[in-house]
Amino acid sequence: MTLAKNSGTPLMNQYLDVKKDYGDAIVLFRMGDFYETFNEDAKITAKILGIVLTKRSNGAAADVPLAGFPYHALDNYLYKLVSAGQRVAICEQVEDPKLSKGIVKREVIEVITPGTITSEQALDQKSNRYLASIFYAKSNIGYSILDQSTGEFFIGECQEDRIGECLRKFAPQEVIIGESVVFSTSRWYLELKPFITKIEDWVFNFEESYRKLIEQFKVKSLKGFGCENLNNGIASAGAILYHITESLNGSIDHISKIQPISDNGIMGLDSFTVRNLEIFKSLASQGTHGTLIDILDETVTAGGARLLRQWMNRPLTDKKRLTNRLDIVESFHNNSPLNEDISLHLNQVSDVERIIGRINSGKVTPKEINGLRISLEQIPFIKSILENSKQNKLVLFNKLFKNTNKVTNKIVQTLNLDAPSKINQGNVILEGVDKKLDELRKLSSGGKQWIADLQTSERERTGISSLKVGYNKVFGYYLEITKAHSDKVPEDYIRKQTLVNSERYITPALKEYEEKILSADEKIYNIESEIFKVLCQYIINSARLLQSNAFILNRLDVLTTFAKVSISNNYIRPKLVNRTIIKVNQGRHPVVEQLLPATERFVSNNLDMDTKTNQIHLITGPNMAGKSTYLRQIGLIVYMAHLGCFVSASSAEIGICDKLFTRVGASDNLAGGESTFLVEMNEAANILNNATEKSLILLDEIGRGTATYDGLSLAWAITEYIHDNKFLAARTLFATHYHELTHLETDLDRLENYHIAVKEFQNKIIFLREIISGPGDKSYGINVAEMAGLPHTVIARASEILISLMQDQFNNGKNNNISNDDQLSVFSVQDSQIRKELEELDVLNLSPLEAIRILDQLKKKYGL
Repeated sequence: MTLAKNSGTPLMNQYLDVKKDYGDAIVLFRMGDFYETFNEDAKITAKILGIVLTKRSNGAAADVPLAGFPYHALDNYLYKLVSAGQRVAICEQVEDPKLSKGIVKREVIEVITPGTITSEQALDQKSNRYLASIFYAKSNIGYSILDQSTGEFFIGECQEDRIGECLRKFAPQEVIIGESVVFSTSRWYLELKPFITKIEDWVFNFEESYRKLIEQFKVKSLKGFGCENLNNGIASAGAILYHITESLNGSIDHISKIQPISDNGIMGLDSFTVRNLEIFKSLASQGTHGTLIDILDETVTAGGARLLRQWMNRPLTDKKRLTNRLDIVESFHNNSPLNEDISLHLNQVSDVERIIGRINSGKVTPKEINGLRISLEQIPFIKSILENSKQNKLVLFNKLFKNTNKVTNKIVQTLNLDAPSKINQGNVILEGVDKKLDELRKLSSGGKQWIADLQTSERERTGISSLKVGYNKVFGYYLEITKAHSDKVPEDYIRKQTLVNSERYITPALKEYEEKILSADEKIYNIESEIFKVLCQYIINSARLLQSNAFILNRLDVLTTFAKVSISNNYIRPKLVNRTIIKVNQGRHPVVEQLLPATERFVSNNLDMDTKTNQIHLITGPNMAGKSTYLRQIGLIVYMAHLGCFVSASSAEIGICDKLFTRVGASDNLAGGESTFLVEMNEAANILNNATEKSLILLDEIGRGTATYDGLSLAWAITEYIHDNKFLAARTLFATHYHELTHLETDLDRLENYHIAVKEFQNKIIFLREIISGPGDKSYGINVAEMAGLPHTVIARASEILISLMQDQFNNGKNNNISNDDQLSVFSVQDSQIRKELEELDVLNLSPLEAIRILDQLKKKYGL
């Protein structure tokens, strides 16, 4: 609904002026103690927040829809609006209503979006909340990532087909793009589904962005940050800063540096692998219970928890950096008292980065500043503990800490140690900081004492023992007397308010002291607010030093956590080598072993793999026997080693892996129009196209989403391709239910068969969970079905059919090895033309998807 501006009230005309500039946002219009919304904004707000939609008179114009809420509930309601995908413009009263002539002046002080909201309700202490910016250039894509709540700022460049992988590691809540960019069909958008903000294309200007960045960091060039040559990244980074300051009215004073993102030395992890290994999210519950991060995250600081998540998104492949991490973890691991002492002090560290962010936004509380002080006071103790450890790697930490004593001292000399959580509660600033403040406090205190004494003296003077002195915002201080004693009211009492059972009065003396107290309290608030503001500015001027120390504390938290988890879970230090091997003795699944009942023991298993001798381990065995658990177990052990963490085994020697791939489990992507089989083939294609000889591949049940022969032929071809392609030749664990594939061991010299041990007892099967050398001899599918609880009649009939099918196969002479040259692979077709066409195929150079297409053509051509 559109209003004619001049026909409405002055207030509504003022609102329309604001709304005109923020048409794409919900405008929260401050009116006294409430935020109000009007017109369509009111309808949307009422629906999202579940509050009453009413109407407001608008002078000569028609009434307008209205919905509002108390100002003190802003953070809660703001989060709900933003979570519903709304941009929100906060329009505040920017002058004192008492001093204004006419309508109170109002301005939009900031615009909140999903990527920039910093309220406590919106922020997960253990996770970052990122805003991203993408600049599409002809050569490649520039992108930048910012957490407005902490000031962490990243910059990078990549090819267009990799932007999804790069963004996924940060999972931004919001992405800024140029207005001409079409994004709705982009893979990164379909996967992440972030809030999209379009800005004018000219904002992504390299020269202007470069100028803005060096101005922000107060430097002459970006060389010191390692991003001088990332032209497209710089364009995106400048755009993100411009957007916050110019479009959102936000502050960026706390952003003190920018970090280049490089894939050099970082393990490649695609979305399939992160999902299949259940690193952050459980496939079953979609929560964190039953995930690796749930096991590893025993951090005691919010910043440490966020850094752990960043590390887990970007495992290292740089042996030197990994060795350094492992050395530090080992130092803490071998000295539990040292670890406990460090953790004791880290426990007292607040969320330093977000406190600095809240100082920047003007939303910090005195209590949080004291939390910052307590955090900084832990550093000397931590440095002393590290120094006394005599461990070289730990002592080196001390050289990394910056001197922030001036900030600590400034807080100590300014703020009361027990300062309240809100500035308007008073007693925030120490006595002696400001003489005028001290005088006003004495005046206020004396007046309040006079009023406190007044109740006693007036009771004695009037003889009314129930007389009370009270206060409210409307009438100020008053004397309350019940109607039963109305005949005793002195003549100098002035009646102010009548209640059901009592009367409220004032006296000239009471009003005089009230004026003194309220005037003093208002002046006290103004002086304390100004001193607090100056203190905050002093702190923000040292933001870079404080953020540097916060990062060191976060790093200590993660490394001591690795040591704690390793001790409690009986992990060992892995040996990292540059050879393409994996040797694990008594390896255990780090998550599953923690979820087992106390009475059940996890069965450990070994792995001895070398691409020169046994590059591919083909693992057979019945479903539920533990194949998938074993694959994930090895994947997680290798992954943990690349975090710089100890691993769940009795010993482990692991060759550095450049990429980790998994194809585990099966599920539809119905929203994307993809069947189980197509999802499976997408994952397989990604592996075959991107793996190298230094990668680790985990394949589980390739081909089960289609017909048996199609699936078997694909599994066979994929196995050969991994084995024979010298540019791939990756370490591979392949679990399969196709027992026919076990015969490949005779043809592929670097493939070895393994199976899950099963014990048969009284027509029942017992899964031993042990990986045994050699192929399995049976599938035990019917036994598993019986364990699952299928009706006995179904099980009996299935057994009869199985015997019949096996007898038919034997009678038809089809029980020979799959590699027998007298037969056409696994197919029963005898047509020589089909044989000829298949023989002419260059199998080694066919992609899986090409193989599927050719098979489909053959089926249609010959009516199969």
